[in-house]
Amino acid sequence: MTLFCERPTMRLLRRRTKNVGDSALTDADIIAWSEEDPEIFSTIIDRHARRIHRHLARRFGVPAADELVAETFVAAFRLRNQFDITQSDARPWLYGLATDLANQHRAARQTSRRSPR
Repeated sequence: MTLFCERPTMRLLRRRTKNVGDSALTDADIIAWSEEDPEIFSTIIDRHARRIHRHLARRFGVPAADELVAETFVAAFRLRNQFDITQSDARPWLYGLATDLANQHRAARQTSRRSPR
């Protein structure tokens, strides 16, 4: 007995990826699909983690980038239902999340340096 009934679009996506792989899907397809199958979100990480890391490393250094990349993708996963699926590429959204998190960390560090101990 099947407890989970797939929507027709999910079946079509699975059939489509069976033959051509993840590269045929847009980021929007994958993010939408991840609502039904959260594990597919790892494809977004695989596609974009290096670029996000480079972006953060240039601005904040490698040690900070290592931590912030992980936080960026955790936030993206949690907020994936807010992603505008009319946008096929998630990079602008991910860069925005990464930059916001990095700025929050920077502000927190500056505040902690100023506060008396």
